[in-house]
Amino acid sequence: MINALWITLIGMGLVFVAILLLWGLMALLVRVTAAAEPEQSAVVEEVYPAAALELGGSQDCKRQAAAAAVAFALALEQQSRSTVSNHRAVPAAGVSAWQAVNRSQQISQRINTRKKETR
Repeated sequence: MINALWITLIGMGLVFVAILLLWGLMALLVRVTAAAEPEQSAVVEEVYPAAALELGGSQDCKRQAAAAAVAFALALEQQSRSTVSNHRAVPAAGVSAWQAVNRSQQISQRINTRKKETR
C-alpha cells in the first residue's frame, strides 16, 4: 500500500512539474516574441501617417462611429422584425428543422391541390 502511495505522489509531482515547465516556456516565448515585434503605433505611423494623428481618437470621431453603429443595429433589428412578421410563425416546441420543412411542404401541397380543385 505504501508503494502505491509513493508511486501516486511521484506521478502527481511529475505532472505538476511538467505544467510549471510548460508555463515557464510559454512566458519565455511571449517575452521573446514581444521584444522582436515593433509597436503597432510605429507601424501605423510608417504606413498611414495621416491615420497616426487620429490614433489618439478625437471624441467627435468616436461619437460618429458610435452613432453609425447604433443606426446600423436599429436598421437590422427593424429589417428582421419586418421579415419575421411577413412569415407565419411555426411552433418550435418539439419540432425539428426537418419536421418543420416537411410540414410546410405538405401544407403548401394541400393549398396548391385545393386551388387546382376550385379552378
